[in-house]
Amino acid sequence: MATCTPKILNSILIFRQLKEQDKTDLARLAISKSLEDGEFLAMQGQTWPYLLLVETGVLKTHKVSPQGRSLGALRLPEGSVFCSPTIIDGEPIPATLEADGDCSLFLWHQDQVLPYLNKNNQALWDLASLLVKRMRQASEMVEDLAFQPVTGRVARLLLKQYQQSGEEHLARDLTLDEMAAMVGTTPVMVCKVLSQFADQGYLKVSRTEIEFINSQELEKLIDVT
Repeated sequence: MATCTPKILNSILIFRQLKEQDKTDLARLAISKSLEDGEFLAMQGQTWPYLLLVETGVLKTHKVSPQGRSLGALRLPEGSVFCSPTIIDGEPIPATLEADGDCSLFLWHQDQVLPYLNKNNQALWDLASLLVKRMRQASEMVEDLAFQPVTGRVARLLLKQYQQSGEEHLARDLTLDEMAAMVGTTPVMVCKVLSQFADQGYLKVSRTEIEFINSQELEKLIDVT
């Protein structure tokens, strides 16, 4: 198991303003947890009062409808902080947290972390800023689902992945099921859209990678409503 250190906390915005002794205390209190690919950390509807830091790997969140349909909500890469809404309002967590590949985390129960944050107004402000950021991300997703056609949603997802990697060749590390969940459609529809983009000369698609040929045309699709 990995060990949390004050140096690690010093690189995280909401902890950065704390006193050195407080960071030392929180590093000691951190719960280290490793997850394998596909392993669940918390389930939608569960009361889960924790704040977490992704040390390595990626943690993803997704919502599941009563009919079993999954909608991807957020991907949390290495260095991301996630504060469960349960800490704020005591209500169940609204999405499932699942490992996207092997990952390691540091966790703090609300009873461990809140006394330290409550002593520092800047830390509380930084936490509030983080929650607002998550709200804006959720709002953008809702707007996409409500107003953006499927082709535009797939184009946005591909460009976002492309911009994060900075490479013309993008490894297909997302399955059709995962892409469908992230854009609110079916795997069959995602497959059709990828084929359409390839036929139009925007992409080259293989089983292992996607090569961007004309990202400008993909960007135009995002503006179509």
